[in-house]
Amino acid sequence: MKYTFGTICLDTGGRTVSALSGPVHLTRKAFDLLVVLLEARPNAVSKDDLHARLWPDTFVAESSLQNLVHEIRQAIDAPGTQTSWIRTVHGVGYSFCGDVRSSDTRFPPGQRDRILAWLVGESTRVPLRLGENVLGRGLEQETEIDLPTISRRHARIVATDDSTTVEDLGSKNGTWVNDERLDSPRVLTDGDVLCLGSACFRLRLARSLKATESSDTLPSASHPAHLRKKSG
Repeated sequence: MKYTFGTICLDTGGRTVSALSGPVHLTRKAFDLLVVLLEARPNAVSKDDLHARLWPDTFVAESSLQNLVHEIRQAIDAPGTQTSWIRTVHGVGYSFCGDVRSSDTRFPPGQRDRILAWLVGESTRVPLRLGENVLGRGLEQETEIDLPTISRRHARIVATDDSTTVEDLGSKNGTWVNDERLDSPRVLTDGDVLCLGSACFRLRLARSLKATESSDTLPSASHPAHLRKKSG
C-alpha cells in the first residue's frame, strides 16, 4: 500500500518513506508505528494496542512509545510548524490526522481500475474497484458520496476477487449492514444492504449483473429497521 500526505510518500511494500527533498529515514519500529496509525485513521489507537502491536510479549517503558512518536514527528512534520500529522489523544493514545491519498500497490495499475462490485442506491450507483475504496463526503481522489449524513471519511471497502470487506472509519452516523451497526470489519455478500448513515445501498457484485441490465432495473436498497425506527 502507498500512502501520500503533504509532501510525504510512504510505501509499505518497499518499506520506504520519501519527501520532495529525498528519502526520509525512520527506524523499523517508527515505520511500523506510522503504518499502524495510517491504517487506523482517523481513529485513535490506544497505547495498550500500540504496545501489543510493536512489542508483543515484551515489556518496554512507556517512554519507548513516546520516543517513536517524537522520531516520526521530527521526520515528517514540516519544519517550523506547530501542527503535526500525529495527534496525541490524551488518556487514550495517538491518531493520524490530515488528508491522505492511498493506492494499493499489490495490484498492477491496469488492474486497479477494474470494477468488482457496485453500491446500488435508489438513484445512483457507486463503483467499487479492486483494492481499497474509501467512501466519504468531499473526498479528493477517493470515492465521494455527497450526502449530508455521510462523514468526510465514512467507511472503507476493500474489494478483491475473493472477498469484499467493509469497515467503519469512526463515522458520526455509523455504518450498517443488514440492520446491524458495524463495530468491526465485515465481509459483504451479494445483495447485502449497506447504509452509511441514512444513505442506503445494495451491494451487487459485478459478475452478478447482467450486461443488459440498466440502473433503473437494479434492485434498490430498502429502508432498514434502524431508519424506520427513527422515522416512526
